[in-house]
Amino acid sequence: MNEFRHQPLYDEWVVIAPNRTRKPPIESEPPTQTEISDPFLSGNEGKTPPEIYAIRENQSIAASWKTRVFPNKFPLLALETPPVRSMNGVYSSIGGFGAHEMVIDQQKPNKHLCLFSAEEFRDLMLTFRERFSALYQDRRFASVTAFKNQGIKAGNTIAHSHSQIVALPFIAPNLAKQIETSREHYNRVGRCLLCDQIASEEEKKLRVLTRGRYFTAFAPFASRFEFEAWIAPNVHNSSFTLLTKDSLSDLGETLEWCAKRLGIALENPDMNLLLFTEPPKRDHYKADYFHHIDRFFHWHIELLPRSRASGGFELASGCRINPIAPETYASYLKDIII
Repeated sequence: MNEFRHQPLYDEWVVIAPNRTRKPPIESEPPTQTEISDPFLSGNEGKTPPEIYAIRENQSIAASWKTRVFPNKFPLLALETPPVRSMNGVYSSIGGFGAHEMVIDQQKPNKHLCLFSAEEFRDLMLTFRERFSALYQDRRFASVTAFKNQGIKAGNTIAHSHSQIVALPFIAPNLAKQIETSREHYNRVGRCLLCDQIASEEEKKLRVLTRGRYFTAFAPFASRFEFEAWIAPNVHNSSFTLLTKDSLSDLGETLEWCAKRLGIALENPDMNLLLFTEPPKRDHYKADYFHHIDRFFHWHIELLPRSRASGGFELASGCRINPIAPETYASYLKDIII
């Protein structure tokens, strides 16, 4: 049975997941699948766990899907596992309760993230929005995260293009850190931290990649990865679940702009796509935890090319090393003509 275990020295939770040993191993070469062995191809819908959600061209034709969502066959967390907490001396653990969903985001088995169209990005974001909204209805979940691993260096083990959604019984540590830093900034100056970052980038123009009607893409000032890009709403918005039809289309176009240029610049690199959004408000947190969170938290997406592995200094210190300045690669990406 999977479980959360707390490491007191770092004050962080780790998922101990013995069932993940049955996952396909990470190879040195990209995984491949044949049409016979690939359960995610159109027409093989009966080979996956029961469908939770789908976008279809024609609702009466099962194989006409553009995205499909179903429970992960090798879940990190399971709804059936009771979230019971136990103590053993200085160590604590919690049963591995949660949800882990697969999002099959392409009918084509091996399509690279950098080759997605604006419409395909829009459909993926719509799928994320609908699943977040549904999972937020279960009050046992305190946060939901969505991500896509593209390539071996980004942690992908399955050839067919897919994304994943994970719901946790606590607020994910990376999200909790963003909430705290955003709260501290708001309490100090009365403004949203990410809004101030976007305003600063717009003023200097050095790292802005593209600006649409609803979204701005930029290279963050302290980029942790080569060619790292962030996409955030132009106007303050705390929750990804509030995306409208028009803003979804603009988000798809912004993601396509970034992905295509990253694909050209880095020859379709391994990459992670991460989504960070306001968690649902839950009563079991401190009474003031969510106070003004809709004012100080700003949702965003991160595109993180993974051109190299982390070194010892980075793992020991927690400081990333990025060999290229964001101003340099921002200028390079903007000069790419498509």
